[in-house]
Amino acid sequence: MIVSVCADKGSPGVTTLATVLGLVWPGPRVVVEADTAGSDLSFRLRPAATNGVLGGRLAPDPSIAVLATAARLGLTDAGPLPYAQDTTLGVPVVPGVLSAERFRALRSHWPQLAKELAAWAGTAIVDLGRFTPDHPAIPVARASTAVLLLTPATLEGLYHVRDRVAELSGTLGDPNRARPNLAVVVTGELRDRRSSVEQVRQVLASIGSPAPVNGFMAHDPVGAKGLWAGELTRRFAGSELVRSVRATAEAVLAGWPDLLPPTDTAGDIKSNHPADEVPAHGAAAESAGPVMEGTRS
Repeated sequence: MIVSVCADKGSPGVTTLATVLGLVWPGPRVVVEADTAGSDLSFRLRPAATNGVLGGRLAPDPSIAVLATAARLGLTDAGPLPYAQDTTLGVPVVPGVLSAERFRALRSHWPQLAKELAAWAGTAIVDLGRFTPDHPAIPVARASTAVLLLTPATLEGLYHVRDRVAELSGTLGDPNRARPNLAVVVTGELRDRRSSVEQVRQVLASIGSPAPVNGFMAHDPVGAKGLWAGELTRRFAGSELVRSVRATAEAVLAGWPDLLPPTDTAGDIKSNHPADEVPAHGAAAESAGPVMEGTRS
């Protein structure tokens, strides 16, 4: 199955949202970077330790190019996992290619890759970056169970999300779907969450869009710094960023229950790791929920 993450203009936080979703998502999952602007994860994440030694950055391969090529012959039951790189965060990642030129060479591969990822029993969380109707990876978006469009609740963001939702609703439309696969995730200051979400809902209602607002990602520079530091600390696990994305994941799973692993429920997202959860600090402790294995003080 596929959950695609994208944005209208400038990709505000798409890679961050996709990566944190990979942290909190239940069951087998992998983050796949398919941003036409080139890879960010190759420079932001660190590979897991090999023989006790940490590397500096992810290797050039395997990448989305290797995965897409393999998909032409069909993937195994393991789906994209054999082509993913392990990271210090515990999130398996298929990084993008390093240049837009190399990305364009993959244009003919997207339909088959979309078919293979959609057929996988796990969840491929695909970072599409800035998404337009001429995006070369649009077959992936069409094959997605859910497409999450990230938008800020600014004047400019509200203007763009109105037009982009209307446009993408037609692009992604499939009369055989039980419900639309497009939803909106709002990003902004946590203190403004309610008003920001309500503003976006009103904009969508004004154009008669059935696309729901399915979550909120807090603007949290400290949490983002912890994310890209690549260490699972208690402070990071209890950050506004992680808590808000966990709540978003719960909302997405409630809206599209087909995404749930058989033993999980939308209201109780289990950790991807066998360890018990680690409590968050302070007031965050009550609402933080399960966190990742191996967190440090």
